[in-house]
Amino acid sequence: MKISVLGAGSWGTTLACVLSDNGHDVSVWEFDKAAADKLNRERMIPFIGGAEIPANVIISNNLNIISSCEAVLIVVPSHFLRSTLYSVKKSGINLKDKLIISATKGIENDSLLRPSEIVEEIFPETKDLIVALSGPSHAEEVSKKMPTAIVSASKNEKNAVLCRDLFMNDYLRVYTQDDIIGVELGASLKNVFAIAGGIIDGLSFGDNTKAAIVSRGLKELVNLGVLLGGDKNTFYGLSGVGDLMVTCFSKHSRNRSLGETIAKGKTLQEAEKNLKMVAEGVKTAISAYELGKKYKVELPIINEVYNVLFKNKSAKQAVIDLMTRAPKAEI
Repeated sequence: MKISVLGAGSWGTTLACVLSDNGHDVSVWEFDKAAADKLNRERMIPFIGGAEIPANVIISNNLNIISSCEAVLIVVPSHFLRSTLYSVKKSGINLKDKLIISATKGIENDSLLRPSEIVEEIFPETKDLIVALSGPSHAEEVSKKMPTAIVSASKNEKNAVLCRDLFMNDYLRVYTQDDIIGVELGASLKNVFAIAGGIIDGLSFGDNTKAAIVSRGLKELVNLGVLLGGDKNTFYGLSGVGDLMVTCFSKHSRNRSLGETIAKGKTLQEAEKNLKMVAEGVKTAISAYELGKKYKVELPIINEVYNVLFKNKSAKQAVIDLMTRAPKAEI
């Protein structure tokens, strides 16, 4: 197939390489012309040492590269998704009859919408064409062809299968799902818990503490996710507990790294500047906090991450407050 990728970060270009490996005709759009020129000169996946972009993958700053494609893969940061889609619409590009695959992870702050909902709002004609692609998958490892399993989710089974077949090969296994709500929520909310996991590392706590964050974080994920329409079983799969584990423990996790830096005394602004990449969990923490208030659901870990990021609460005090909450039954 002829496939265009919107977003030339490490994950976008890595997925472009996967599609190229699988024999597809791939082009990648980068919003910044200077960055696009640099990618064309160096042909290296950003932020990943030694990972090359195949010569047949086209990189361009021109949105028109998606005009003639059969599928569009969206991998822009969630807070740029709406503006990117408006640019596509303003360009007069028709997305009707194109398979729309969203690998964007996040929940929009103002609207509290998931990525697929934003796509559908701006391009109503794509309602039955949207697929969410997610799961425990660091670009650093996929680019090295380390065995990885992810999920292709859509309300339309035919499109979930089509997306699966585009990406699946001997190092990337893709499962299909019909719960796009649950998959997108898991992909987004796990980043908030990854920040909490990084805070634990920054405070030099151990495996016991991290296990508590992951297991109780999963409980919050399930409680909120089901309330928002997700299937409980989804959160015990790849895009739930799988993604939660990889982001809370991995050295590659941007969100975990940001939490660690903040726990060591840096401000949020300093931590983001030091990271040099987008940590989706920061903005998602705002949306998750607002969703908790809106639906009156108890989200203690999410709330404490929010307090540390935006209310100048000390990381250590946040942990103490979590530990000294009123006793309760586990289930």
